[in-house]
Amino acid sequence: MVKAKSLILNMVGLLVALIPLVPIGLLVALAFSESQVQPQGFTTKNFDFLKTGTLFANDPVYSKLYPNVYSVALNTFLLAVGNMLIVVLISSMAGYIISRYSFKGRSALLGSFLVIHGVPASVLLIALYYMLKSLGLLNTLLGVILVKVAVDTPLGVWVLKGFYDSIPWDIEIASLVDGASRLGAFRRIMLPLVAPGIFAVGLFSFLSGWGEYIFVYTFIQSSKNWTFSMLIQSLVGEMGGINLALIAALSMIYLVPVIILFVVGEKYLVRVTIGGVKG
Repeated sequence: MVKAKSLILNMVGLLVALIPLVPIGLLVALAFSESQVQPQGFTTKNFDFLKTGTLFANDPVYSKLYPNVYSVALNTFLLAVGNMLIVVLISSMAGYIISRYSFKGRSALLGSFLVIHGVPASVLLIALYYMLKSLGLLNTLLGVILVKVAVDTPLGVWVLKGFYDSIPWDIEIASLVDGASRLGAFRRIMLPLVAPGIFAVGLFSFLSGWGEYIFVYTFIQSSKNWTFSMLIQSLVGEMGGINLALIAALSMIYLVPVIILFVVGEKYLVRVTIGGVKG
């Protein structure tokens, strides 16, 4: 009876795990499809844009409307990496200070981080638009990066504060007694101990930048600064979804870095627990 129950639970768990693979499987089948609207046959012609960088090499009209795929990939990469580096840098230092120091307004600051993170991005669009316009950063990747950093940093600070809180004071005090400065203890002792948390914050901020759409759509007008999300949306909107196979092929390329990051970083992610480090 116990074995039968265990078998049923395992089968149900396997079925649930396979459900997310269904749309990915359909995406792959459509990307290699000879038909433009449904999975049918097999061809690699939908990936021809990888050779030329142009989505519509045989259509001079459409080829002028859409930017080079490799420039779009570079823009997406710069947005994701820029967001990741700045968020990790600020969060690692701010989380440490909030965790280790008591100062006036500390609780209010932590509460404001939660409020800021909980505010929907769409509520901020108008205000952010005029802020970027006044700073001369409208229609630039730098402007979008700064907005993303402002939105993603509060969560990063909260996560890393939890990791710092889980490290006993004795470890840090011992390094100070041995002659290390406060900065040296932070760099040599604390940062290595919270490395899984830093990796998690870095990964999620990279993916947040990599998949960003609403800020790019609102603040970027020129196609030369488009990212993958904007390019794919424009294909669906302008073409009415006619060449779904091409969109699927482009989406597959869009997914590759995400899959690689999760495969490479799995050993770090499994060590992450809420508010601390699991050894």
